Amino acid sequence: MSNIYSAHTLGFFYLKDNMHKSYIMWQMGEQLEKITSTGNKLVKEVRDLEKKARLRRESGLFIAEGERLCSEIPADSIVRIFVTQDYHGRLPESVASDKQDDASSKTAPKVPVFLVSDSVMEYMSDTKTSQGILAVVRQRHYTSLFGDFFIILDTLQDPGNMGTIFRTAEAAGVNGIVMNRNCVDIYSPKVVRATMGAMFRMPFIICEDLSAEILKMKSKGISMYAAHLKGKKNHFEFDYRKPCAFMIGNEGNGLSDEIAALSDDYLRIPMMGSTESLNAAIAATVLMYEALRQRMDHSGEGNL
Repeated sequence: MSNIYSAHTLGFFYLKDNMHKSYIMWQMGEQLEKITSTGNKLVKEVRDLEKKARLRRESGLFIAEGERLCSEIPADSIVRIFVTQDYHGRLPESVASDKQDDASSKTAPKVPVFLVSDSVMEYMSDTKTSQGILAVVRQRHYTSLFGDFFIILDTLQDPGNMGTIFRTAEAAGVNGIVMNRNCVDIYSPKVVRATMGAMFRMPFIICEDLSAEILKMKSKGISMYAAHLKGKKNHFEFDYRKPCAFMIGNEGNGLSDEIAALSDDYLRIPMMGSTESLNAAIAATVLMYEALRQRMDHSGEGNL
């Protein structure tokens, strides 16, 4: 069931007065379809994209949910947006700033915005409490990475670890992330949320053959360092000012023997007490920030 909701083009204005600050919806003259049935085909598509990794791969689409995450989606990646009637947050900038006299808006494809009932949004939402906005997004596929600082992920399985590594990689100045197909699906709802928008800015490649990709990187002069229990030297004893990549393995089993064998050196992170290993994302963070520290010291930009 659907009907037509008469409104002006969705835009958001920030109102400031002596009492409070709030976002409100400004309705500016456009016909927006309102969806009130969970049987709607677009609603079903959202549910299927959330639940089915195969469909995400075949369609090249995924779901992003929540105000902050949706506001960071690149303009050319948004397929459609769903909002509830009482949503008072931000829309993606490409939608909120859509004006008839904007030259770029005349050539850019228009993003459909659908108003949905609270019950429909609750049905579509992958979270316990929906923020009232959800988007269908095109996947971005990188064919190559550029730079001299990378992270290699071998069969990483935890969504939280994947999200943390993406966020930390961006903060630490990593140029790209390379992962094999056996890693947790980067486009699953949990991972998308965990990246907190970093996946839209951090280039990454998903490899069918991770070994071949590593060999290609090594041929370009990139040194491979494996975080490994067999490491004899501490991580801070290496020089990361040169082109380098850190190899991070599966949470339970570490790096596979095949991938570990391709490293130029094993390294270890010193630990006190009886702890034998660190969480994969924590280990990656320690390594990335040691590389950043060395590079900042070398460039004279300051100390960490």
